[in-house]
Amino acid sequence: MVVVLRRFVGQSPAFWVLLALGLAVAWSMSGLVFRQIHDAGAAQIIFYRGLSLSFALLAFVFWRYRGRTFASFRALGPIGFFAALTLGSSSIFYLFAIKATTIANISFLNAACPFIAGGLAWLLLRETMSRLTVVAVCLALAGVAVMVWEGFAVGSWFGNMMALCAVVISGAYVVLLRFGKGVDLIPAVALSGLFAALLVLPLIDDFSISLHDLGFAVLQGIFISGLCNGLYTFCARHIPAGELTLLSLAESVLSPLWVWLVINEVPSDLTLVGGAIVLSAVALQAFWRPQFLVRRRRQRAA
Repeated sequence: MVVVLRRFVGQSPAFWVLLALGLAVAWSMSGLVFRQIHDAGAAQIIFYRGLSLSFALLAFVFWRYRGRTFASFRALGPIGFFAALTLGSSSIFYLFAIKATTIANISFLNAACPFIAGGLAWLLLRETMSRLTVVAVCLALAGVAVMVWEGFAVGSWFGNMMALCAVVISGAYVVLLRFGKGVDLIPAVALSGLFAALLVLPLIDDFSISLHDLGFAVLQGIFISGLCNGLYTFCARHIPAGELTLLSLAESVLSPLWVWLVINEVPSDLTLVGGAIVLSAVALQAFWRPQFLVRRRRQRAA
């Protein structure tokens, strides 16, 4: 049974597609988790979240590699260290955006990530997108246009700019994952939290934080960021950058939904319409497999 499972996981594209969707659902909880933090500032949240993320993943790396731990970090090379830096930097911009604008606005702008990642992958990796992915991206773009039409009027310009910076850097991070797909990049995810914590040190005046706020920062750091980003590195080995980030658009639709249902941060009607269009693009990319349908028809005909 174990051998069969490993063979399925290693060879089935459907597994990696479903895993990427599952990670997007988990990431969509980030906005709700951060909304539970009442008193801590953005720099404090980034610092403690980054440390908890790194300590958790460093413990995993030490357990996995034991005597070869240092070699696993050295094997990252420049690509791995740049990936860690981009991931850490994107989290900084994301946290400052959360403090300055709505979760819905951040989610709308996050929907631009496939275009950035796909464009960078095409320029740097010559990684083309399939016709299906192009159609899904165009559909997602229509949904983004509907949402952004009203979204910019809701949040501050500073928050929107912070969110846009996070999205651009996230697109670069996905491409770096594709560059380093032959290397275990979980050590890079571990380093990203330390980079983020170091980068915000000059912005912290007071390190004291309530246990309530610390608990939610650690929850986000260990599980939503640490565990999910670690698994995301495996998905990047098997799914092209444009398709991978398009699947992650499910986060953009679900994030406003959670804060709406739990804390009554209500999105507009246009937000719901645009979100439905984006979710349709995600479903198209994730579940529409023309080759599979053709093969099934041939089998039935035979």
